[in-house]
Amino acid sequence: MGEKEHLAVPVQERWVEEISVEELARYGPLAEYMRASAKIPGWLRGEEAKAMASLVSSLPDNCVVVEIGSFLGSSSVLLGAALKLRGSGKLHCVDPFDGSGDAFSVPIYNNILEGNEGKPLRQCFHENIHAADLQNWVEVHQGSADEISKSWRHPIDLLFLDGDHSPQGARLAYQSWFPMLKVGGIIAIHNSNPREYAKDHNGSRLLALEEIHPPVYTDIHLVETTTFARKAATGESFPH
Repeated sequence: MGEKEHLAVPVQERWVEEISVEELARYGPLAEYMRASAKIPGWLRGEEAKAMASLVSSLPDNCVVVEIGSFLGSSSVLLGAALKLRGSGKLHCVDPFDGSGDAFSVPIYNNILEGNEGKPLRQCFHENIHAADLQNWVEVHQGSADEISKSWRHPIDLLFLDGDHSPQGARLAYQSWFPMLKVGGIIAIHNSNPREYAKDHNGSRLLALEEIHPPVYTDIHLVETTTFARKAATGESFPH
């Protein structure tokens, strides 16, 4: 998609999405959570959402899942539901909950939040998690990605990067959290597919191109806009 087209028709089309009857039947107990997730403004949709839920279901017992960038909780509902249905694990949501981000995204966030009757973003997130009855599976860490990482002590099974998509913001989040991802753990980088990006909105794409490659990662693949990979080494490309 060209940048002009991208700017004229932003990702608003993916804010809210309906789930078909066929999909509801196919995904069983997860389907009601997929529907709840799709009704919350967000961007993890379609095949990449299904791939993410399936991946969470395959993680080790008592897994630690970290989501950098939670916004209103659309993807958080999906991830938390997959943990609840498997009966173990915890989702840790890291977000400043102030609507900040790269210059392209912030006006879109503000546009969405204007429809929430002036409620604080953290309150809207909280209400969406409770509406899905996932409060026991989700733990919130309010603050920037690099700030929260400084006191983090738990090895991570799945690291989902979907916060600030500027080149500086995406790289800082990666550098802050990469060391805590287990060898054998999975990294998922949203908004990293090949396309033309608006100015300073291509940080996740650059990150995937520059960092997600052997020998540090294996099983590298793209599902729609999300790059998935398994950590195989401590990180020769990681800056020390």
